[in-house]
This record gives sequence, structure tokens and C-alpha cells, in this order.
Amino acid sequence: MALRDTSIDPVLLESARKQFMEKGFAKASVAEICRNAGVTTGALYIRYKGKEELFDALVADAVEVMGRFTEMADADIESLSDRELLSPWYAGEGRLGELFDMFENVRRPLTLLLTCSDGTKYRNYHHDLAVKLTETDHRYYTEAYKRGFATEVITKEQLHIYLTAYWELFYEPFIHGMTRAEMEKLCGGITRWTSWQKLLGLPKEMPF
Repeated sequence: MALRDTSIDPVLLESARKQFMEKGFAKASVAEICRNAGVTTGALYIRYKGKEELFDALVADAVEVMGRFTEMADADIESLSDRELLSPWYAGEGRLGELFDMFENVRRPLTLLLTCSDGTKYRNYHHDLAVKLTETDHRYYTEAYKRGFATEVITKEQLHIYLTAYWELFYEPFIHGMTRAEMEKLCGGITRWTSWQKLLGLPKEMPF
């Protein structure tokens, strides 16, 4: 049995990426993707059902990375120590830098996901991720309030709006094509601008 020519795949994906970045998903043409890749449309359909699957393949790494932020959703919040419960709210510049490093490793797929997803199942990605994060973070906040650490009353709707705005601070640098060095300069400003401790009424310094 003849082996499939896998050398076509990266050429095809790169052609699709350029099409999506230049024209957006909706206006991208399968025929043009194939022509620029130097392959037939038949060769594409052997590998992918269409441009939807091409897009999925191109953003898969970014979706996987972003999905890590919802992994705490199933945590047994009540069993966490006070330090484990509060530490996510005390991210300093170093932690923000780690986040930018993580996103930098998937810069191209993340930029594609953030800027060219209209017409795909990811068209509401910003909102959908914020909804998932709100569910998790509200549980953390509620437990912190119950234990007497958080003193401000924050509704889930308010927290959703805060989180949506907060994550835009990490999306926008990639949308605008900033370098990693330029992003580093943002970290200090982000920590000064977004004080979760003040917002939730937590102690100014980590108490443990």
C-alpha cells in the first residue's frame, strides 16, 4: 500500500494560514489555498474535510494552551489551603511574564484565533472562554469571601465583565503584533492597573 505524502501537509497548512490572515476565514478560498500550495483540491480533501478543518488544525495549539486556564474548574475548592485559594489573585510581574511567554510559544496560531475566527466555531472564543473562567474564578472568590479574606461583594456578572477586560490585556499585544520585549514593558503597567486585591477586598499583601 502506498504511503501518503506527508510533505504536502505543512505546505498546505502554511498556504491556508496566509489566506486566513490576509482575507479572513469567510473569504478564504479552498481553490486558492491549493493553488498557492501547489496541490490539487483532491489532495486537500484527502487530508481535510474543508477549510474548517484546516482552520482547526492551525489553531489547535493555541486552543490547547488557552484551555489550561480552565483546568481549575473541577478543583475541590473547599479542600484548598488558604494559600492555594488566594495565590491566583496575587500574580506579580513575573507571573504575567510567564503568561506572555506561554502565549509567545503559540504566537501564530493564537493570532489567527484572535483575529480571523469569524465564520468558524471559534467566532465567540473571547466570550466563551471568559464565561468558563468566570465560573471557576467566581467559585474561588466565593470561597475566599466565605473564609473572610475577600470583603467586597462582587456578582458573577460583574466578575465576568472584569475578566473579559483583563484577558484583553493579553490578547491585544498579539493582535497588534508587539514583540515579546515590548510585552515585557506592559507587565508592570498591568499589575498597577489591575489590582485584584483592591477589587475583591483582599489583603494588600499575600498573608502567608
